[in-house]
Amino acid sequence: MPNFRYKAKMKNAETVLGHVDAQTREEAVEKINQMGLTAVLVEESGSSQASRDERVRPRKISSKEVYFFSRQLANLIKSGISILRTLELISAQIKNTYFKHVIETIYSEVKDGKSFSDSLSGYPLIFSNFYVTMVKAGEESGNLKGTLVDVASYLQEQEEIASKVRTAIAYPLFMGIFGLGTVVFILTYVMPKITSIFENFNQALPLPTQIVMAISAFLISSWYWVVIAAFVIIMLIKQWDKTKEGRLYKSQVQLSLPMFGSFMLKVELARFCRTLQMLLKSGIPIVRAIQLSTPVVESAVIAGELRQCQDDLLAGKSLGESLRDVKYVPPMLGDLIVTGEESGSLTTTLNDIADTYEQDTNEFIKLMTTLLEPAMILAVGSVIGMIVIAMLLPIFQLDVFAR
Repeated sequence: MPNFRYKAKMKNAETVLGHVDAQTREEAVEKINQMGLTAVLVEESGSSQASRDERVRPRKISSKEVYFFSRQLANLIKSGISILRTLELISAQIKNTYFKHVIETIYSEVKDGKSFSDSLSGYPLIFSNFYVTMVKAGEESGNLKGTLVDVASYLQEQEEIASKVRTAIAYPLFMGIFGLGTVVFILTYVMPKITSIFENFNQALPLPTQIVMAISAFLISSWYWVVIAAFVIIMLIKQWDKTKEGRLYKSQVQLSLPMFGSFMLKVELARFCRTLQMLLKSGIPIVRAIQLSTPVVESAVIAGELRQCQDDLLAGKSLGESLRDVKYVPPMLGDLIVTGEESGSLTTTLNDIADTYEQDTNEFIKLMTTLLEPAMILAVGSVIGMIVIAMLLPIFQLDVFAR
């Protein structure tokens, strides 16, 4: 008969550990309840998180799927439905087979006495440390319902920002790919047909025409080298981006770009302030809150500076004073946080800062969406126009000489 180890609470709230023999987890929980205990954690002896992970191959779940799960979870619990029934209803609606299996496993663990936050922590590739900590804080404060609503709203805001960024770059990216395809088609298909006409000319071709003909000949004869070189360069960049030095250099370049650097900084600071505000609102100590907020920042440079802020706080420095020393953080941000700390309204200040930066990023995205479309059309049209002019120059030159 399988043996289950358990952690349970006595009536006086004292925690006890022990083992019980049972055929299933449900039977083990029943036996524990019969002993006058309240099961907190029940798992089969010899089983572990690692062995479970070996049986299930983890796959990346998109942030949008996690958001939809969180929104449904918050809405159902807000309606008064129990956590177990909520998980059961949601798992029946999920189409992603792996994510469905994860929710069903979490349901089984919660049913067997494991806390919801502990069950979520078993899937760090899906539920971040921030997510798990927020849920745990909600459980400990008895306000899981409100915490889940806050988390769902936070994920919605982050998903909206990411969606706006994707929308802003979608059209320029399409135009760039379409323009590149058009240029390659002209150089590899149209240009060779015209080149045969130029061979009958008894005069030197203009320099722009010679350059375009040389590029065309190279693409036709050595296109595979171009593909290989592009593939190798992309792979090398990806590998370098995984290194600490690569991430730092990439972040420094991004932050130093005109206009875009300021935009990316505001996106990062808005995300950090919003996350920190939610954690502090849930009652998490500020040092721990900063530690959990730092990973949401994608810029390696800013994340490194924020980790230094953790050390400054442990040394007795305030958050605002520490942020004043950060190179890329605007001095006004540090001043506002100092004011919030002194007035005891830090969470409100962080919320206002996040709102301001999010509004600025939304306006910038709208501006870029408006400007990038004509800019890409102009750029693609200019390249194609120069190629066409280079092809027509010999004909114009021949006409001049004929006169």
